[in-house]
Amino acid sequence: MSMEEHSGYINSITADEISADFIDVSVMYSSEYNVIARAQRYGRWFLLKGLNDNGSNNVLARQMLRKEFEILIQMQHPNVIQTLGMEQVSGLGTCIVMEYVDGTTLKESSLNQDDAVRVLNELLQAVGYIHSLGIVHRDLKPQNIMLTRIGGHVKLIDFGLADTDEFAMLKQQAGTARYMAPEQAAEAGPDLRNDIYSLGVIMSEMPLPSQYQKVWSRCLLPINTRYQNVAELQADIVRLCSRKKRLISWIVAAVIAALLCVVCILLWRVETMDEELNRVAYAKAEAIEALHEQMERTQLTQHTDTLTQWEYRWPDLTQRVMSVNQFCYDYTAQLDSRFTSGDRDQICEAMLSEWQQWQQRIYALSTAEIAKQRRQRRKSQFEME
Repeated sequence: MSMEEHSGYINSITADEISADFIDVSVMYSSEYNVIARAQRYGRWFLLKGLNDNGSNNVLARQMLRKEFEILIQMQHPNVIQTLGMEQVSGLGTCIVMEYVDGTTLKESSLNQDDAVRVLNELLQAVGYIHSLGIVHRDLKPQNIMLTRIGGHVKLIDFGLADTDEFAMLKQQAGTARYMAPEQAAEAGPDLRNDIYSLGVIMSEMPLPSQYQKVWSRCLLPINTRYQNVAELQADIVRLCSRKKRLISWIVAAVIAALLCVVCILLWRVETMDEELNRVAYAKAEAIEALHEQMERTQLTQHTDTLTQWEYRWPDLTQRVMSVNQFCYDYTAQLDSRFTSGDRDQICEAMLSEWQQWQQRIYALSTAEIAKQRRQRRKSQFEME
């Protein structure tokens, strides 16, 4: 019994049927010497870079392809295209085998500001990494920056013009006109500040926040005054972004402080108004209490219960009523300076309202007693007659 049968797993494809050859080979791009193709192996897509007929017959082109492979094979970074080896491919000859990146170039992509910041950060990490290996790309441009279809992550590609100090030969002036540093046109040797210049041009074309303008403007300065490395560039971005965040924080804090001041003023004003209202309310209560004490001193209530000889007592009652009425005005006039004239009027009106209600009760009792006495007198006169 075979291992597959023993495990209960039957594989319909035997090892003999699995081919290491590349299939479905299709040419994507061809230049003067090079050819770029896509091919499939084991169900996975790969990118192949080889030489066309002109390149195959050119010693320099073959040496450049070998140099590119030796540079590529050193790198292993999530934002740099992965190189798997160099092989003979049927129909293409010697090819560099790389991962196939499913996505679009930065030039073809439409980014919002947040995406642009994220893409730039990944690009700087990739360039900083290759510089740490002593590699200068020398052809940084949006066409050589891939963004993966899933996640939109950076993949730095096309190291055909890349160089390091380790290669004493095959030095050449190279680059793409718009993105190439001025010194690249005159100097063949690599300098990582060449890539700093190219990064500045790329940044100027991206929808980045306004504070990034200071960064990319410095990237475009003459070689000795631009950023000397990617770490210095990244530190400046952090500093400028932190400054903006601090400014925003200060503005937010100032707005919050202003709002708190307004709220405190409003609360104080409401509290003050409440205090004023309470002070007037307390003063009204004290005034009415004083009014009741004054009414008790007049003994008007007792007189209404025992009214006799009302013809003679009525002037006395009237005088006592008028004295209470005058008390209301005298009381409010003696209030201290905390009370405004409006407050005094309110307190006086409250006292007079209370006093008028009391007067109505006194008047009702008095008229009832007087009517009763009149009836009794008429009855007595009738009996006498």
